[in-house]
This record gives sequence, structure tokens and C-alpha cells, in this order.
Amino acid sequence: MKKILVVCAAITLSCFLVRAQEAEDTGRGAGLSIIPRLDAGILHSDETSFSFGNTSLYTLFEGNITENWSFSVANHWGASDWGGTSFEDGILTPTADLYNLYLPFSGESGNNFLDWAYITYAPGSWAFSLGKMPLIVGGFEFDEYDFDVNPMTTTLFWNTFTVYQYGASAAWTTPNEAHTFTAQVAANQFNNSVGFGVKWNGQIGPWSTNYSVFMSKYARPWASSDAFLPIISIGNRLDFEPFSLTVDFMNRCGDPYYTTTDLYGYTLLATAAYAPSESFDLSARFAWNDAYFELTDSYENYYTYSLQGNWYPIDNLRIQGCAGMMDEDFFATVGATYTFEFKLW
Repeated sequence: MKKILVVCAAITLSCFLVRAQEAEDTGRGAGLSIIPRLDAGILHSDETSFSFGNTSLYTLFEGNITENWSFSVANHWGASDWGGTSFEDGILTPTADLYNLYLPFSGESGNNFLDWAYITYAPGSWAFSLGKMPLIVGGFEFDEYDFDVNPMTTTLFWNTFTVYQYGASAAWTTPNEAHTFTAQVAANQFNNSVGFGVKWNGQIGPWSTNYSVFMSKYARPWASSDAFLPIISIGNRLDFEPFSLTVDFMNRCGDPYYTTTDLYGYTLLATAAYAPSESFDLSARFAWNDAYFELTDSYENYYTYSLQGNWYPIDNLRIQGCAGMMDEDFFATVGATYTFEFKLW
């Protein structure tokens, strides 16, 4: 779906500078990207079903107001998802759940076409952001735009967490630009409360880190009170071009997919990638989801193995495909994504 921006404004600012050309004297510039994606796929379980995969339409509008002020707005105007009766017991919920909007302290929610819209002030090594933005959760899995993702290969956490909420963040980057530390306060995805998060993005030689802790109010309907529980994400990546290995591990005590019972569980995602050139990349992925239900004293877990590839025959065009197994079910999808880019000023 979209490359969820790491909510370190210092890092997102670099994306702004690439997509929105900066004027020589004023530092002003803005660009609009229109990104349609078309997929077709199958799932074979007890019977074979068809899906449009991650077929979707997105727009990105971002740029610089002045040398230190920047903005980013992302919208999803239409999307298909894999949810349906083919997935027994709701193992994979529709990706539309990603777009649940919880109005701050209102107790009301609903889907919204606006993924994020925030402004960033970046004086020197500091960056301050305000608006609707991704929460500080997840590891490297959450660093991709949504329209770049094959949902069948992701974890349960990615498919269920309502990541886009209103909030504010502050980030500081070390003088050598090797480390960025971010703090965030935001509306909680569980309504009527505030969430708090901290994140460390680091670069130490070939080793990259994406560690975060987000304190989230968790509804406990079978207990006498709610509780603030930490969503802990530990992302590690080793880069030895053209190879890379990424391992994300997170607890899922705050996963809203399980709002009807106490949950103690974990998610692990491992990705081995090979990118011999800018026009082609290939990756193998293993996802493990484990959950324990206190109410029923039972476990639920499943595994996903997948292989995916991307080919870029010309500028702005990507041909993508993936295939794999989710437990004993086979899935496969192929498609294409094109990015239309317009410089506005």
C-alpha cells in the first residue's frame, strides 16, 4: 500500500526533497504523484477464488514551503483487498481496516480517504511534525508505501493495526546523521485516549535499526479496568549489496484485531532480498504470527512463506508479482504500478 513514512521528520524530509524539486533561492517547491496499481490473483484453499489483490489508486502531494518548512499529504481513493470468506476465522482481515479514523477523544471512528497530512518544521538537526501521521509502531515492514506492498505476504499486525492517527512528533538527528531519535504523542487507535511513542533509527556500518515502543491504552472488556500496554517493535537489517537481510519482531498486545479478549502474542517477519540492479529485485519472506488468548486459554498461530519480485522496465513503471503459502493455502498475484509525476511549482 504506501510507504509508511518513518515518523522521523528528518528522514521524511529527504523524501520531500526528492519528490518536490526545491527552488534555488527560496527553497520552495511542490509535486503531485498519482499512483494507480492493478493486480490480479488467486487463492487456493478448499476451493479456488479470485482477487484483485492490492489494486488501488493513491496520490501524494508534498513539497517545501520554505527552506525549513515542508508538508506531505497522502490519499487512497480506492482499493481492493484480500478479505473475504476464503479466509477462515478471519486470519487475514480486509486491509480497509488500516484506514479506520478515530477522531481524538470522540469515541467515533470510520474510514477516511486521507492517510496522512502533516507539516514539518526542520531547523538544523531537529524536526517537528504536526497533523495526521503514522503512529510509531512496527519495524521495517512499515517503511513501505501501501501501494508497494503485497498484503498477502505481510504480518497480521500490519494488516490490522490502525496506524494513521492525529498527533505530533519531534525528532533529533545526530551530527553524523547516523542516528535519529523520535518521540510522538498521538490519538490512540482505541478511542478516547492518548498514545505515546519513541523510536530509534540507526545506521552502524551494514547494520540498520528500527526500534520503537508505543504505549497504547488497551480495552480489556473481561477485566475491571483498561490498561496501558507497550507495543514493542524491534527491526534489524544487514546490508551487503546486493543482498540484505531484515528481521522484524514485535509483541502484539495492542493489536486491535483482538479487542474482545486479553492477548499475549508475537509477530516475526524475516525477509532476504537480492537487488542486483535498480531495474530488478527479488525477495523471500517468512512471517510468523503467534497469539495466546487468556479468556479461552488457547493458542492461534500461522505461517506464511512467500517469494516476490519487482521489475522496472521503464521509468515509473513497475511489474510486480508474488506467490506463497499461508499454512496450507496457496496464493499468487501479478500486477503493474505506474507513477505519474507532476511538478506544481
